[in-house]
Amino acid sequence: METLPSLDKIKDLRKKLGITQKDLGRKLEIPQSTISRIENGSIDPPYSKIKRIYEYLEYERKIREKSKKHAEDIMTRNIISIKPSSTIREAVDLMNKHEISQLPILENQQNLGSLTSKKIQKYLTDNPELLNVEVSLIKELLFPEIDKKWNIKDISNLLVKYPAVLVKDINHKFIGIITDSDLLKIPKK
Repeated sequence: METLPSLDKIKDLRKKLGITQKDLGRKLEIPQSTISRIENGSIDPPYSKIKRIYEYLEYERKIREKSKKHAEDIMTRNIISIKPSSTIREAVDLMNKHEISQLPILENQQNLGSLTSKKIQKYLTDNPELLNVEVSLIKELLFPEIDKKWNIKDISNLLVKYPAVLVKDINHKFIGIITDSDLLKIPKK
């Protein structure tokens, strides 16, 4: 059986994270009054309840540590992109060469759309002759553009909806791209 920290340390961790007893209770479906009694030592809580509280607080601590990192810390600086006049064949070749599954469509620092391997696959399965048409014919939505100081948690929320995000500097120039694989490279602490 693993050893959990003392109730004082759990209370200190909760306070350090800025989580109120009420918010903690709501998240874990434990009455706030029970959390208060646990913290002040007026009840002897079951191990399972202490474990749930501690695991939740530790999870929050780790998430917040990761969110101290910013887009510029994890982005891939070499943006592999394609122009809207390029052919689907050129896009496929580029994706295969760099082992990537999505491409932003960029021209003159303008974000004009995106292309994913899934969409290309869908179109080519139905009509292989589309290899020679321009990517602008089957382009998808723009990848969201973010500032280089965005935190990891907000980026992660965007990547739930989009395959990638483009990172801009203070001069509004593209300086990087972030995909799920970039987030997975964040070192564990």
